[in-house]
Amino acid sequence: MTLAELCTQVEPSFPVTARKDLKTAVRVLARALDCPDPEHCPPDLYTQPLPSLYLRVEQALLAQKKKAHTVRNTKNHLSRLFRFAEAQNLFSLTSPEIEPRFDFRQRPPRPGAAYAKQDKTSLTFKEWPLALQEDFLAYQTWATAPLVPGRPARLRKRQITLDDYRTVFETFFGYVQHTAQIVPTFDHLFDIELATRYVHWHVNERHHKPTITIRAFLDRVATLARQYRPLPDFVAQIVALKKTLPQPTPSLNKDDAWVSLATLDEIGRKIWPQKKPADYRFYDTATPGLLHAVQAAYSLMFRLWTYIPYRQRNIREMLIGQNLHKDAHGTWRITFRGDELKVGSKRGRINVFDLPFPPTLVPVLEDYLTIWRPVLVSVLPHPEQERHVFLTKRGKPHWRSNLTTTTSRIVYTYTGKHWHPHIIRSVWATEWIRKTHGDFYTAAIMLNDNLQTVIAKYAHLLEEDVAEKAFRLIDERNGNGK
Repeated sequence: MTLAELCTQVEPSFPVTARKDLKTAVRVLARALDCPDPEHCPPDLYTQPLPSLYLRVEQALLAQKKKAHTVRNTKNHLSRLFRFAEAQNLFSLTSPEIEPRFDFRQRPPRPGAAYAKQDKTSLTFKEWPLALQEDFLAYQTWATAPLVPGRPARLRKRQITLDDYRTVFETFFGYVQHTAQIVPTFDHLFDIELATRYVHWHVNERHHKPTITIRAFLDRVATLARQYRPLPDFVAQIVALKKTLPQPTPSLNKDDAWVSLATLDEIGRKIWPQKKPADYRFYDTATPGLLHAVQAAYSLMFRLWTYIPYRQRNIREMLIGQNLHKDAHGTWRITFRGDELKVGSKRGRINVFDLPFPPTLVPVLEDYLTIWRPVLVSVLPHPEQERHVFLTKRGKPHWRSNLTTTTSRIVYTYTGKHWHPHIIRSVWATEWIRKTHGDFYTAAIMLNDNLQTVIAKYAHLLEEDVAEKAFRLIDERNGNGK
């Protein structure tokens, strides 16, 4: 079946208004594959892995100096073409060959990513005046302590939340000291004139556009003024200031980081060690198999993510016996509860996220626990005291930046994508909702998220084909084709 014949078969699934653009996209693809037209484009050319087709199309259009939206729209039409073709069992795209083909050391900056400027703009916590440090730590104790007189239990925050507050305030206090030339105090957080000047400087001079960061600053200051130091008039002024800010446009394109679950699973399989620890004595003379034990940990981690889209915090903090455990029937389970989760309580009850370990991965888990994890803890003076499931080559738990950097590096070497752990949640939900035609309930359970939140975030996936479905129903109603 030539590319032209495939297009003819699938074309009725497209709305009439999109068919001209579809044919244009097909012609672009044919020429990108060095074919004169779609009629002379055989299956062995267009059934390549989708990333390969995208790359050829991008190169062809950019060579013609086409704009970014043209490239994006062309890729979107091709994606829908192949998705409809697979749904009709007309053909299946070739799975990409997983081999390390990209050098992480030569990875280009991600388009749209913000990189630190050389000039001094932040004031780290260690640089804060002592009185400011003490005032912030007092608030931190009030916000994180299990029980505080007069503070409703629902207002208790996790330490990771306070770490985020501190980071946001470091930029503000940097402005106060370096730009406003004022010695910063905690009270400056509640100075509407200073906050306004900071917002205008941040948007008009520092970034030349509204950012998520400046909105986060206003949200956190308003929270303090509602909960910790009630100042209703100040809150109203902050809310009014926030309304003057346009919504920031997304600076990152998720396509740059998007890696399918199937590809992530293949990467996990690829890096799993093929020998026993002792067989690696030549490579790891001090601790045989140490580096390959690290690979085994990442292998299991990647494959687990394809089944359950855990936040990376849960991966880092997962403990044997507490989170990873066997139930009364001998079944491996993973359980997180309360403050171990981003949302500690739901509807007034402790949030419990309890799922069986994916049965397919149980043999991999048990091999990791009995063969490879002991190699990682063997470098510690007291290995019996370490309970984290996933460890670094030093036998220590991962920290956030370490896990992000290393997993991103591994995925980049195989895909050339700017993948990062948090995007796994978007990929998982998107793939599931598309394949199940809208099973939001299961997606919410697996994401450990609120159903309404998941619907609000992913409902647009069902809008992709809504016109096509409507037109088919209208054709049936009108008796077309009879």
